[in-house]
Amino acid sequence: MAIDINGLKILAVIPARGGSKGVPGKNLKLLRGYPLISYMIKYALASKYISKVMVSTDDQKIAETAKKFKAEVPYLRPGELAMDTTPLNPVLKHVMAYYDSIGWRSDAVISLQPTSPLITPDIIDLTIELFVETGCDSVVTLSEIKHGHPYRAKIMHKDGQLENFCKEIDGEKFFNRQERPPAYAYNGAVYLRKRELVEEWDGKDMGMGKDCRGVLISHEYAANIDDEFDLKMTELLLKERFDENCTL
Repeated sequence: MAIDINGLKILAVIPARGGSKGVPGKNLKLLRGYPLISYMIKYALASKYISKVMVSTDDQKIAETAKKFKAEVPYLRPGELAMDTTPLNPVLKHVMAYYDSIGWRSDAVISLQPTSPLITPDIIDLTIELFVETGCDSVVTLSEIKHGHPYRAKIMHKDGQLENFCKEIDGEKFFNRQERPPAYAYNGAVYLRKRELVEEWDGKDMGMGKDCRGVLISHEYAANIDDEFDLKMTELLLKERFDENCTL
């Protein structure tokens, strides 16, 4: 049972479409003998604060697998919410509306990407604790940009000519890494929002609100599987983390 945090009900949604161009059948690919999606389900269920863990999918096999690992899958996601171009917020809104309809109303929704299987329950709980302590609109996980710092980013024109992406700053003056201020980017693993942000989303931004806070995590936890190379590298890291006899 989740620990009460100021009476807040937090709904975890793990979005997992059946279609994937980079790695076909990605969410069911085996890592250490377990399907990819099972890792995030395990971490969400191990959270001290999450009230419900739901997998939103349009795929029957993913649904069956998610249920096997104790996630809720009360329905299959409709096709219009399962396209390559479908934003996350309408999916979250659809999930919240379902639970509202059965009499369980969440106060916040945390989306957990199954393609980030190196996240831990502690990281998930840190985002929730920051959310509660600050009363902010949203919390995301971030990683430091080690390569391709924004100051050094370029626009390349059709003729091959390069131009600074950041017009206000001459990145060429910051050729030593130590001279550049740290820069961070969303790593895509965890997004926690007040429910109002999802309900009122107008499609013009990511729906993070005016007060968005960040939880910084190192790259060893921030893997995001987009292709076969990512899949192989992540499996190696998981083998280092878990004892071979460890079970989910």
